[in-house]
Amino acid sequence: MPSRRSALRAAGAAAAGAFAGCSRLRSRGARIDVTVFNQTDAPYTVEVAFYGDDGATEAAARAFSSSFDVGPDGEATAEGVVDAGRYLVRYRAYEENSTLTDEGHVHFVPSGDETEALPFDIQETGELTQR
Repeated sequence: MPSRRSALRAAGAAAAGAFAGCSRLRSRGARIDVTVFNQTDAPYTVEVAFYGDDGATEAAARAFSSSFDVGPDGEATAEGVVDAGRYLVRYRAYEENSTLTDEGHVHFVPSGDETEALPFDIQETGELTQR
């Protein structure tokens, strides 16, 4: 018959393993996907950068930056680019990968349902709008 100490250790290890699995699943689901939909007949490059709101310098606050090459009537997606949270997201859109057609920013606030996404549309005017 196992001692009380052995039984407590086994129960503690099982509980720790169960909690570790839950946190691992939660952290994977709580990330932000970015998708750019091109509604035009021209190829575009869209640069996107996420900045945290911790008051640090711009370089230190940058959580993610990348560019998306999107063909005519196409789409591009990057999954799980940053942990879900509040961000300032800056963007620039370039028609034919060279002519700047729009630049600006949006504020991302998570919905809290673990299906975080930031979709953008490139309009015929070359402007980028949040879906």
